[in-house]
Amino acid sequence: MKIRYKLILGLTFILIVSVVVMNVTITNVLNSNMEKTINNSLKQVMNSTHEYIRYKLLTNSSKDKRESLVEEGNYIIRYISLNYKCKCDIKDMNFKLVEGNIEKEYRNVTKKSSEMATEGKAVADLKYKGDEVTAILTYPIYIEDRYIGIINIIKEYDWEYATYKRTINIINIIEIGIFIVIFIFLFLRTTKITEPISKLTDAIKRLGNGEYSIYIDENHKDDHGKDEVAILKREFINMRAKIKEQIETIEQEKEKVYKLEKGRREFFNSVTHELKTPLTAISGYAELLLTGMIDDKEFDKRAIKRIYSESDRLHKLVLQLIEVSKGMYVVKEEFKEVNMKRLIIQICNDMNIKANKYSLKILQNISEGTIWVQEDKIKQVMINIIDNAIKYSEGDNKIYVNSYVLNNKYHIEVVNNSNPISKEIFNNIFEPFIKTNNGVSKDSRGLGLYLCKEIVKEHNGEISMENGAKIKVKISLKI
Repeated sequence: MKIRYKLILGLTFILIVSVVVMNVTITNVLNSNMEKTINNSLKQVMNSTHEYIRYKLLTNSSKDKRESLVEEGNYIIRYISLNYKCKCDIKDMNFKLVEGNIEKEYRNVTKKSSEMATEGKAVADLKYKGDEVTAILTYPIYIEDRYIGIINIIKEYDWEYATYKRTINIINIIEIGIFIVIFIFLFLRTTKITEPISKLTDAIKRLGNGEYSIYIDENHKDDHGKDEVAILKREFINMRAKIKEQIETIEQEKEKVYKLEKGRREFFNSVTHELKTPLTAISGYAELLLTGMIDDKEFDKRAIKRIYSESDRLHKLVLQLIEVSKGMYVVKEEFKEVNMKRLIIQICNDMNIKANKYSLKILQNISEGTIWVQEDKIKQVMINIIDNAIKYSEGDNKIYVNSYVLNNKYHIEVVNNSNPISKEIFNNIFEPFIKTNNGVSKDSRGLGLYLCKEIVKEHNGEISMENGAKIKVKISLKI
């Protein structure tokens, strides 16, 4: 088969499918709009007739409204039928006909909708028959806080359906006309398109050999044919494979550079916050030793030992920073089993030194628990959370640090009294560079809680915060 006829056949198939899809879509939209219009009309009829029935029954001198419905039923039926050009039945709540003028064939149809009306529901249904459409509306009559009956309304909407049918016919004629015009255009156009294909074949070969200034669209679907378009496509695919290979190589190198830079940037952000861990202990114990507030040689010995160990850790962190700055690879801290009770008590004791400066006291209720974590990372998280509690405490001099085991998880809670955090800040509290504007955190870069979230996430744990007069930060780690 010649390329010309292949193109015409393929494009004609696409055109037919497009026309069919468009026709079905337009038909559905128009039908939906017609039914929506009818339903809106039924809603107006329901509201108007229900108000009229209520008025008629309330003005009736009979005390029992069900009796009023029987007495006024004939008048109501005639009024609704004349004013709304419809037919209707009135039934009591046991489906017994009170009054009506609906044909017998529709009374069987309204039985199911009447049952639904006893549940307080209004039901609208459309029945199509030839060029006619009939709307069936059923709703309960509700007077003085109780249902007293059911009304069925049958209304013809033949004019709306006829308008819909005329619109569909006009659209079909337009679609056929457009199809004929496009088909003629495609027939003439494909004749011109197929002529230069043999010349373009040589051009695409040069493109495959590296002459990238030449470009050709890939628009043919025959992968195994021997015609010019098939050759053109195969050569184009060869060219594309070469470019793809080069691009993939570039992307791989780019990804390596990106990961390296991201890793270095995250390390610097993390380690600068991690420096707070040893510095907090060193400055706290050093201050106590200098002021001589505690006259206890055993405490002095323990404080000096702690200052030494934290200074050694600070030294290692600085060496890591130097290595990273030179572009050397940094090995992450290994995971190990950690006694969480011992670790949290140690951190609370260290942070109590800072808390005492602000007349605050850290109260502990710590449970036993051993989990597999990076000890220094978890220590960094705890110091950051407790440090925030110290900085932002208001109205009470106590900070509560609790832990407990539940559902195979080790839960840690840090609670302090404070002014509620504004909604704007709280909604993004764990995002980077989020800071309060109360002046307390003017030296902060807003990375503390973000880094805490990342560390907890790395440990497959969860961290959350409760806002209000009491601020509670909760951390959950798997046992």
